[in-house]
Amino acid sequence: MINIILCVTLILGFAYAIYDQFLIDRLKGKTLLAVELKPQAKIDTLILAGLILLTTFQGIQTGISSFTLFLLVLCIALALYLGFFRSPYLRFKQHGFFFSQFYIPYQNIQQLNLAPQQKFVVDLSNGKRLVIPIKHEKDIAPVVDFFGGYKS
Repeated sequence: MINIILCVTLILGFAYAIYDQFLIDRLKGKTLLAVELKPQAKIDTLILAGLILLTTFQGIQTGISSFTLFLLVLCIALALYLGFFRSPYLRFKQHGFFFSQFYIPYQNIQQLNLAPQQKFVVDLSNGKRLVIPIKHEKDIAPVVDFFGGYKS
């Protein structure tokens, strides 16, 4: 049973990685602008990898099967890839943008603001607020220009 759960988790994790890395650029038309964002959860990734590693060591002491051990090591590798090596992106399309793998049409935007520390704030018409942390300061100008420049 544990092998099935680990296999499903790995399949979903790899599917997410492939979707995020390769497929999202092809959805909803051509990507007009892609901006790298600050990664958010590095400490969470370390905690998750540490917990899986502890489970692996405990399993070795109790006689875990080699296939389960292999799946646990793959889970650690997937967690480290998603947490440290993959960079999140803000992808602007013709009629909307992708943020955190969700598509938001431009017509749902009520207000745009720049906050300190390279944060782009998007207020949506449903009352939600998206705080988008942009990684490089040089990427702020293309985002502002994409939306028509500064307005008073």
